[in-house]
Amino acid sequence: MILDVKQLSHFFGEKEALANLNFSIDHNSIVSVLGPSGCGKTTLIRLIAGLEQIQNGEIFLEKSLVANKNLNVPPEKRSISYVFQDFALFPHMTVLENISFAAGSKSNKKQLIDQVINLSKVENFLDKYPHSLSGGEQQRVALARSIAVQPKLLLLDEPFSDLDINLKREIIDDTLHLINSLESSAIVVTHNAEEAMFLSDTILVMEKGKLLQIGTPHEIYFKPSNLYVASLFGETNIFQSKVIDNTCLTPLGRIKVSNLSNNQDVDVVIRPEAIKLNLEKSPLLNPNSGVVVDSKFLGNSAIIHMTVNDERNNKHHIHSKVMGNFLPPPASSVSVTLDEDHVFIFPR
Repeated sequence: MILDVKQLSHFFGEKEALANLNFSIDHNSIVSVLGPSGCGKTTLIRLIAGLEQIQNGEIFLEKSLVANKNLNVPPEKRSISYVFQDFALFPHMTVLENISFAAGSKSNKKQLIDQVINLSKVENFLDKYPHSLSGGEQQRVALARSIAVQPKLLLLDEPFSDLDINLKREIIDDTLHLINSLESSAIVVTHNAEEAMFLSDTILVMEKGKLLQIGTPHEIYFKPSNLYVASLFGETNIFQSKVIDNTCLTPLGRIKVSNLSNNQDVDVVIRPEAIKLNLEKSPLLNPNSGVVVDSKFLGNSAIIHMTVNDERNNKHHIHSKVMGNFLPPPASSVSVTLDEDHVFIFPR
């Protein structure tokens, strides 16, 4: 493995920024640290980089101890590159000079620089200075400079947050191919679940300094460990219920429960894409119908706002995500069934 983090905790004053984190990263893998602002993800990679002294725990790079409360191997000795959110390019150097400086005095420097330029797609603005570059161009230069160091581990802190959506997709795709072509490992900090899923072999989900779940994108999406993780991937319909006779009652009918005790209070998370309208039957015991309030066309998909009545005749507002060619008019009735792969039940 390239990285092993053991019992890592960190405080800023009395505030716990990281709470006893334990994880490892394999060679030639891309890992995303996913969570909201203030969850501790940037603090985590700064400690991995050696930019701050850790207070508790240990960090190993390729089985060599590089940090504990008494040791902090300098960043330049760790064979790590760090791409900051603001890119931190040298303003007085051209693009080529930025890359050349990072390459240092390696014996294969000319060959290395040519390879980096080709991989990073910066050949058209080598003579420009950072202030004259667009955000996407600065991103490419920051990546080029970081890989010119030939690091064993690449750290990227919210690298795509300031890019417009079309450019972001292009840069993310290029970044993925670049990292894979290097046969290197990378940690990407992000608050965007879609970015994390696209880029990563493994996702670390964080909240309030705690590591909530580690898994592949598929595992995180289809087997979330709690309500917070299940809610990371966009809008959800959330209902409070109770397990009675191995089922729980929701506005969309009764859902079978197999792994919780009777009388357990639960939160039921139903993703909009779980709600099928006029489609095949669901395993629900009592499928309901709904009344459309509005239909919002989003291109390939549509969001259907509707109301449903539960078994006590209480009215609930529900969102369903369907194919974009299904746009029922307001006040129309629709049959409602569930895809239970997108339904999650958590004890409260």
